[in-house]
Amino acid sequence: MPTNTISGLGLDPSLTQSTVLEKTDNKDQVDQNEFIQLLVTQLQHQDPLDPMQNEEFAVQLAQFSQVQELIDINSKLDAQAGNDFSTLASYLGNAVTLNSSVVEVEGDDAGQVQFELSEGTSDARVEFLDAFGTVRGTLDLGALDIGKHVASLSDLSLAPGQYAVRVAGEGLSGTPVEAEAYAYGIVSGYVPGPEPVLLLGNREIGVSDIQKVEVPA
Repeated sequence: MPTNTISGLGLDPSLTQSTVLEKTDNKDQVDQNEFIQLLVTQLQHQDPLDPMQNEEFAVQLAQFSQVQELIDINSKLDAQAGNDFSTLASYLGNAVTLNSSVVEVEGDDAGQVQFELSEGTSDARVEFLDAFGTVRGTLDLGALDIGKHVASLSDLSLAPGQYAVRVAGEGLSGTPVEAEAYAYGIVSGYVPGPEPVLLLGNREIGVSDIQKVEVPA
């Protein structure tokens, strides 16, 4: 059951009801200006033989200040929550490239990676490295042109877990070519909250983990 703000602040409802009805459509809500008017009205109509004491006056002001602070905090939280939803929803369906070259292998799949070759290669491959930098597996990509590429990491024969990835191969000039690969994917959902996350398939990522957002090709 809602608590009447006027009574909660120690104001006499019998002296202030008409003022509140003139100022607001919600009789349980009082803003700062209305509170001052109500307090002045009560002071004008107080019993001269039993006037309001300074301590009582100070208590009422302090109570209103606390209520007003709570209202302001809730308003800010509501606005922030709305902004979070709008920001997270704007990522849906877009392709994101992460700051990390680490992928999560689940089953025989590790999602996608994006990389850029400085020259064309005749035999590009993705290498999967463990925590010690040892190559634990490869995925052949074949011949690739110079420029940006996205590779799907599927049909893998690797133990489940996290691996760093990189792209290597022999350039068309005959020299070795290496490229950094970054985790990549389409945002399929989001989870709002104090620490909101975006979903790339089953993987959860933070907005701060993203280095680039683009419309998927």
